Amino acid sequence: MQKTWQKQEIYEVLVIGTGQAGLAFGFYLQQQKKTFLLLDASSRVGDSWRNRYDSLRLFTPAPYCNLPGWPLDLPKDHYPTKDEIAGYLEQYAQRFQLPLALEHKVVALTKTNGIFQVQTQKQLFQARQVVVATGPFQTPSVPNYGTNPADSVLQLHSSQYRNPAQIPAGKVMVVGAGNSGAQLAVELAQTHEVHLSVKRPPQFSSLQLLGRSVFWWATKTGAIYAPATSFLGNKMLKQADVIYGRELEMLLQKGEVQLRPEIRAFDQEQVIFQDGTQTSFTSILWATGFRPDYNWLQIPGAIAENGAPVHQNGISPLAGLFYLGLSWQRSRGSALLLGAGRDAQFIAQQLS
Repeated sequence: MQKTWQKQEIYEVLVIGTGQAGLAFGFYLQQQKKTFLLLDASSRVGDSWRNRYDSLRLFTPAPYCNLPGWPLDLPKDHYPTKDEIAGYLEQYAQRFQLPLALEHKVVALTKTNGIFQVQTQKQLFQARQVVVATGPFQTPSVPNYGTNPADSVLQLHSSQYRNPAQIPAGKVMVVGAGNSGAQLAVELAQTHEVHLSVKRPPQFSSLQLLGRSVFWWATKTGAIYAPATSFLGNKMLKQADVIYGRELEMLLQKGEVQLRPEIRAFDQEQVIFQDGTQTSFTSILWATGFRPDYNWLQIPGAIAENGAPVHQNGISPLAGLFYLGLSWQRSRGSALLLGAGRDAQFIAQQLS
């Protein structure tokens, strides 16, 4: 049974988000015996994973997907599916009886007389400190090219894609060659003619080096936890867009996926590329990432002009406000499962 939460006048800490970062932080808050509550818009813990495309597998093996206090019980050489991770997060919250208020979408965060006011669609919560753990995947981002494809061209963002059955017969263009774009191009190539539009030629990394996971090497050398300003961190930052696994590389070599340059414009079903070539497509899959959305964070000075939160290592210049799970918050591992506990412990120490 999930622990039921009880509303009180003022919590010591409110955590917004029940992904890996929020749950790991709840573990440390419980150790500190704080009065706290984790808020989330979803109806179940793990929905942010559960609602992604069907074939999604992590490129980190199971031993590098653990949250503090309870390891993921899967074989060490297994790459977890998105549903296995979703189930693990839900079970983690139940195991530690973390107090949750689900289906509470936060619509406004303000501060009055030193107390944070967290307004959800259902009610108002108050706290002395707030940790924003909503993660890096917020509002889907699709580039603007001045012209648009014809209405007959199916367009899906990767957040809307589930499986190839959604995609009609014909040529498919996948835009963006991060790890999600690479996985989707490989999957769709089994049933469709796939073209991949990229800014620069993709770089690939094997999942193993000398018989060990690349994440074994990254943790042993400390590279995965190095700050962006360090030599190791800067080296990893330059490789941030590396694609893990060689499946796409093999398909490109065989010509089973065609690499195309960036898009310049659209002319009905035709896509005009930067090199002047044109091709018609029946479908476009935008694997172009996400942009931050903190419109609800209504505290002066909390958000920069580019829409990103103002912070140093997750610590806001505004007293009592903190962040978790941001990309490169403290290191390459900050937005990954393997870095959630480390950053959560660090922020918990700032609270106490």
